[in-house]
Amino acid sequence: MDKKFEDDYRKPWQVERYEGLRKERGSCYFDVDDFEEIINYYLYHGSFKQALTVNEYAIQLHPSSIPLMLKKAQLLASLNEEDHALRILSDVETLEPSNQDIFLTKGAIYSQMRNYEKAIEEYNKAAIDADEPDYIYCSIAFEYENLGNFDKTLEYLGKALEVNPDNDLAIYEAAYCFDLLSLTEEGISFFNRLIEKNPYSAEAWFNLGVSYINAGQYEKALEALEYALAIDEDHEHSWFHKGYVLNLMERYSDAIDAFRQSMGEDESDPMKYYYIGECFEKMNDFAHAREQYAKTIDLDSAITDAWIGIGVCELEDDKPAKALYYFQRGLDLDPDNAGYLCLLGNTYFALGKDKESAEAFEKALKIDPDDTETWLEYAELVASNKRFKKATEIVRKAISALPGNHKLMYCLSAYLFFDGKEKEGIYHLEEALSGDFYGHNELLEKHPNLLLYPSFVDAIERYRI
Repeated sequence: MDKKFEDDYRKPWQVERYEGLRKERGSCYFDVDDFEEIINYYLYHGSFKQALTVNEYAIQLHPSSIPLMLKKAQLLASLNEEDHALRILSDVETLEPSNQDIFLTKGAIYSQMRNYEKAIEEYNKAAIDADEPDYIYCSIAFEYENLGNFDKTLEYLGKALEVNPDNDLAIYEAAYCFDLLSLTEEGISFFNRLIEKNPYSAEAWFNLGVSYINAGQYEKALEALEYALAIDEDHEHSWFHKGYVLNLMERYSDAIDAFRQSMGEDESDPMKYYYIGECFEKMNDFAHAREQYAKTIDLDSAITDAWIGIGVCELEDDKPAKALYYFQRGLDLDPDNAGYLCLLGNTYFALGKDKESAEAFEKALKIDPDDTETWLEYAELVASNKRFKKATEIVRKAISALPGNHKLMYCLSAYLFFDGKEKEGIYHLEEALSGDFYGHNELLEKHPNLLLYPSFVDAIERYRI
């Protein structure tokens, strides 16, 4: 249908008549309700000045109409004439001092002017004897949030939920505040209390589940999310977070099923495909992982992790040349990501480009010199080519950057043994054993052939006693 025809088709008869009479420069009379219909039509189409013109004409015909004066104040505020709007509202208040709409409108205008204290004052007036005070309490909570007073924010959100436990706006805003302030245990207590009052609130169970996820209590999180889904089997957010928590619990196949349940017929959220891809990757199903990462990129090519994900799959499938392309695309989007640079370094190494590999690791360590695992990965890669002297140089640099790191000391002792420097290797081994005796178990998992050195075994036995 042609847009102009559609707009004309939907035009109320009051607007048709008003526009026709104004075009002929004739006078027209409507009652207040009809004028409000005309004003709302222009507001819907974004014609604020036209709406104000109609409103002013209507007030000439109905000078004592409180709704029209309130509407005028709202229109003036929309046109950034807040002071004029407040003067009108003060006049209206003298005529009808108990009208809650006056206080609500004043509150909204003061909030627009960033005078949050005055907004709270007006909203509190509106809350007295209000039919639905929970929504007003939410407005007060938002003003306290604007002031950075989150204790009061939560207090008023709690008041809103006491009045109406089904107020989803208050539930989600409370969850946001608990998350923002890292008040995980407080959030769990809050939503548990809410569920006691309203056990059939899917939103309360959902947010309890999210709170348990934040607390690392995955079994309880899963239970809460399943309650939410028992109440509302189509609760998209609960399905998605169920997938998320199952992923954390390493139940990847179940996680994929949950993520898919959260999807609509024409799903447009790229992250859902990304998380499914991540699950397939962890299951070593690299073909399906690539497929999901590709769908992610089709929807949003700026999601760096999807490019990197495909690169990881190619590298795992022993296709480093293909992996290189995807890692470089990812680094184009996030050039200072140390983790991505390590993957690039591994890829160059697999391609036999040792110089480029070293450059990638050196850049990663320049960005994050405190990352023990990057130092170890770099040294291990070099040592895998039997370049133990170079590997020991890398670990010595790491120890200079991170003195007292026993993991690095163990690593240094191993490379010294392999480089034929047993005496020096024993020295660093004993240093590591004295600081973290059980750390040698991890070292032996990586390098079991160290047990072939009697002096290595003797040192461990001495410290075991």
